[in-house]
Amino acid sequence: MSEDLREVVKKHHAFYEVLPYCVVLEERHGNPSATTRTIQAGFDVDIYGLNPKNEMTSPGPDPDYALGYLELQEMTKEISPQASGSCSVEVIAFPSRVVLDVRNHAAAEGMLRIRISRRDLGQPAGLPEQHALKEVENQLRGLGVARR
Repeated sequence: MSEDLREVVKKHHAFYEVLPYCVVLEERHGNPSATTRTIQAGFDVDIYGLNPKNEMTSPGPDPDYALGYLELQEMTKEISPQASGSCSVEVIAFPSRVVLDVRNHAAAEGMLRIRISRRDLGQPAGLPEQHALKEVENQLRGLGVARR
């Protein structure tokens, strides 16, 4: 990871949250009426950064947002081979989304997501996804990104 990213983390007071990544499966089994079931297929690690000017502008054109996205992609490329073949780790950008943090006086934030999921979404998350999550969290803490 670059020192530039550490500066971006510090400048934007970056923090992350871990949420379950769930999928809803619809099963018919030859019946006209479908049954649904929800499976936790992995984890979403949402990384937020404050807009220092607290402006309601989308983060997409910001060079800090682009750097964060590229660096997180590199990080996930390093983590992916360590995860088993049943696990997928990807970065998702939200360049046109502004998040308002109600815990912080409606501060404007940009967001990136790291999704850790089963390749077979019909199965619940297991040890490979938990190990990948642990490694993602270790890498983020190493950059100075705090968990909220």
